[in-house]
Amino acid sequence: EGGKRAGRNSMGLLYKPHFIKDLQSVQSAGDPATLQCKFSGTKPITAKWFKDGKELTLGPKYKISVTDTISVLKVLYADKKDSGEYIFEVQNDVGSSSCSASINCIVSGSHPISIQWYKDGQEITASEKHKYSFHDNTAFLEINKLEGTDSGSYTCEATNKAGSSQCSGFLTVKGLSSFFVFC
Repeated sequence: EGGKRAGRNSMGLLYKPHFIKDLQSVQSAGDPATLQCKFSGTKPITAKWFKDGKELTLGPKYKISVTDTISVLKVLYADKKDSGEYIFEVQNDVGSSSCSASINCIVSGSHPISIQWYKDGQEITASEKHKYSFHDNTAFLEINKLEGTDSGSYTCEATNKAGSSQCSGFLTVKGLSSFFVFC
């Protein structure tokens, strides 16, 4: 019996990776776009970055660094083509977790322009789960703590004195992966 106790104690507990701090975007004028996420869990932990459902790798466009508790993605020479859905995923033998999604809609027209987001026809209100902003003629919707129930049709509606216009796409959350198709 003593051997069993010693065996249990020496094995320790395994913890699924989880996020200490949600995905954050940091960008200053003239600097590369930087995304960072803090995480913890039982090692070894595998960390991956995705953009629009495709895994990102090191190269001339992306620089990725990972330590035991933080990962940073730098998008060098960021421009409007870099708008899209970025997901950070961590995984170990016990399970996995993934961080938020960003959905962007580029808008043109006479200012002032107001933006409203909808999911499956229902207005999305700003909250800890859903954050949105509008700058440089781009509307952003950030979905924190992405989960299966976030799958659905998303619509961005831009309105000014001349009228309104909409653009829609579908977000599918499948297990660990997320894919967003936007018009």
